[in-house]
Amino acid sequence: MWQGKTMADQTIKSPDGETLRLVGKVKTTPHADNLPKPINTDSTTIEVIVSDGRLISSGSQWGHVAIDVGGTVYGMAHKGYDKRARTKYLADNSYRDSLGVVLRVAQIEKEKIQQELERRIRADAPYNLVSNSCSTNVADVLESIGILAHDPRFLFAPASNVGVSPKELLIVIQRSKRAVKTNDYPRR
Repeated sequence: MWQGKTMADQTIKSPDGETLRLVGKVKTTPHADNLPKPINTDSTTIEVIVSDGRLISSGSQWGHVAIDVGGTVYGMAHKGYDKRARTKYLADNSYRDSLGVVLRVAQIEKEKIQQELERRIRADAPYNLVSNSCSTNVADVLESIGILAHDPRFLFAPASNVGVSPKELLIVIQRSKRAVKTNDYPRR
């Protein structure tokens, strides 16, 4: 098919009679064409929990966002990071309505999220409503694994998560192809 000795000299005739020159070879699959392709099914889930706002707590008027990774719920609060068991978190927040969006992730992505959340706890950066809040922290870690977590049309800086509200985060992740179900946690 290809004639010549060097790549630049290798040519072939197209069906229209045009001479085509080989300019490069790229292997697009690591396997032979006749072998079955592996499909990665090593997946697990995380849950983003978005709670209704409350007027009695400064900053909480817009709601609250936390993320459950392997039974541990992480969330940024005014006093710093909050980390507790899922059952305790849900019980402690039963005074307000919450929705949980379950997202499918690879095991390695789940580990990356957990490592980043633990790093943020150690960093102990002060709360900031616009740049270091409950919703911006969750949006940051989701976007670090490729899950869109903000609407880029309405940000001050579209390439960042500055100013992400809990409601905006909820709307965007519910539309994600990784969303597998929504859990309702009604107020008690």
